[in-house]
Amino acid sequence: MQRIGLVGSGFMATTHANSYQNIAGAQVVAVASIGENRTEFAAEHAPGAEVYDDAEEMMDDAEISVVDICTPTPTHRPLVEAAAARGLDTFCEKPLARTVEDADAIVERVEEAGITFMTGHVLRYFPEYAEAKRRIDAGEIGTLGTLHTERLSSPPRYGTNSWFGDKAQSGGVLLDMAIHDFDYLRWVAGEVDRVFARTAEWDDGHLNQHSSVVLRFENGAVGHVEASWGYPEGSPFITSYELAGDEGMLEFDARDENAVRVSGGVEGANAPASPLAKSPYTVELEHFLDCVENGDDPEISPADAREAVRVALAAVESSERGEPVSPVEVEA
Repeated sequence: MQRIGLVGSGFMATTHANSYQNIAGAQVVAVASIGENRTEFAAEHAPGAEVYDDAEEMMDDAEISVVDICTPTPTHRPLVEAAAARGLDTFCEKPLARTVEDADAIVERVEEAGITFMTGHVLRYFPEYAEAKRRIDAGEIGTLGTLHTERLSSPPRYGTNSWFGDKAQSGGVLLDMAIHDFDYLRWVAGEVDRVFARTAEWDDGHLNQHSSVVLRFENGAVGHVEASWGYPEGSPFITSYELAGDEGMLEFDARDENAVRVSGGVEGANAPASPLAKSPYTVELEHFLDCVENGDDPEISPADAREAVRVALAAVESSERGEPVSPVEVEA
């Protein structure tokens, strides 16, 4: 039985707590949060869990084997370092950190401690995205040439003290949301050589941003990521991709009835849409806990999570400088 100490009591903590209820051999036995809702949160989503207002106190006092961090991005480094110092295997929500310095420190610390560590790049566990990766690796669309993704929504209106709207904390739409696609495309196409981005920004009481990012991969492929926190409140959350090679193309659009559309020289019909048998968050956490149990390395390494941060921060820097930026140049 893996005994989980969950840090946080917001949206992502709720998602994780609910997922653990569907994982055999796992139980949230302690919750730590500075949120005033922590007692009510634990009662609803982790019945019987001990409740703390200090995460390190929870790590010291509660009988836990795993720490799951679902708190604002700037808190990740100190919390991961605290867990690593106690030898506790740790899952941390994305993005890994707000700065490259903090990301480097986290990677160094978890490797020194020898703990099992994974960052929540959950897009890899959505079936439409996993299916595209499988088909690309099987050579079904040939050599990748162009990759386009969309991730579009209204500004987030939740979060303690509206921290998403504070770019100093969240990094804005590029670090907090587009990082899903940056990690996925790097997983699919390899290392990113340089980034060029443009971002429009306005304030209507919430931080609105709409970004367009061009990625040049080391293998010559070109990616385009469109990410938005600029849609009206109540708009549907939109995701899509178009992944083209020299022998075919894969397409997905959340507004389409087909999960994955196949065209070009690829054999076989479209992959039909089907209801999710299991939440991608549950699949992700199951994989992490399997690695904890068996001593395996998670599919998403600390280095993967750090590189996703570098790409996202390169896009932020490119937007500010108005010129291409290489991820290896980013130091802040």
